[in-house]
Amino acid sequence: MDSRLPVTLVTGFLGSGKTTLINGLLRETEGLFVLVNEFGEVPLDDRLLEGRAEALAEGCLCCGLQEELVAVLAGLHRKGGFRHLLLETSGLAHPAPILQVFLAPGVGEAYRLAGVVTVVDPLNWEAYRAFPEAQAQVRYADLVLLTKGDLASEEEMAQASSWVHTLNPVAPLVRVVRDRGVPASQVLFPRQAQGFRILPPAPQHLHREGVQAVSLMAPGALAYEDFKAFMEEAVLARGAFREGRVFRAKGEVNLEGSRHALRFHGVFGLFDFEKGPPWPEGPRWNRLVFIGEGLAEAAIRERFLRMLRP
Repeated sequence: MDSRLPVTLVTGFLGSGKTTLINGLLRETEGLFVLVNEFGEVPLDDRLLEGRAEALAEGCLCCGLQEELVAVLAGLHRKGGFRHLLLETSGLAHPAPILQVFLAPGVGEAYRLAGVVTVVDPLNWEAYRAFPEAQAQVRYADLVLLTKGDLASEEEMAQASSWVHTLNPVAPLVRVVRDRGVPASQVLFPRQAQGFRILPPAPQHLHREGVQAVSLMAPGALAYEDFKAFMEEAVLARGAFREGRVFRAKGEVNLEGSRHALRFHGVFGLFDFEKGPPWPEGPRWNRLVFIGEGLAEAAIRERFLRMLRP
């Protein structure tokens, strides 16, 4: 059993509803601790805190405050007294540098990434869709919450949903009203709720702008070095991946000599690997999905199948 403390990153553009969501989680769930990285006053409900939250220095974690985050995480781990950490990012934050902190040696030995939840405001999504940070927040998400479900029209909800799906076609999309509409367990463990076993083949072209999904599924075993080389090709746009760019990936593979599945999540060049449960009796199925632009599906599939061993 993984004894590391789970961490959920809660991100979303300015005014999207992150704090409302976190206040709801604090009301419903014991053992939470919240780190807040937001410009200006932190609007968390003081009645809910009682030592359950800490504000990082004003400024954005993706712009040079990573060292402070590492120091705070080390102090929290020594102090203990909580079971799950929530990190609310600045609305202007790009998720990549923050995720790099949790995947780094040292921090990764004490904390495990439970996933990224991105909050999207369907009333104002058109105003901030031009910001690269807002697009990255959606692309890095394991779960996307459409807030203000009591205020937005069905047309606004549909338009916002279409935009989200264009950027991230694999993350579940849930409509919420204030902090209601999604179980706390799904928010706290979005990757677990999303699951690994159910990875149905997806259509290659997901929308007219050229985003593609390549789904690979086959039984067999992979040598570690072969799998490593395959993933390096995906990250570096080489080999079978040289014609395109991968910006989202997930999967579960059977490595030779291991009784456990190896699971991974990836966004652009950031990959998070974890040991899954023991394989059940019967064939061990490898399941991988790559989302990107200009991907040569036939070449990628052929490369993958060549690696498999009975």
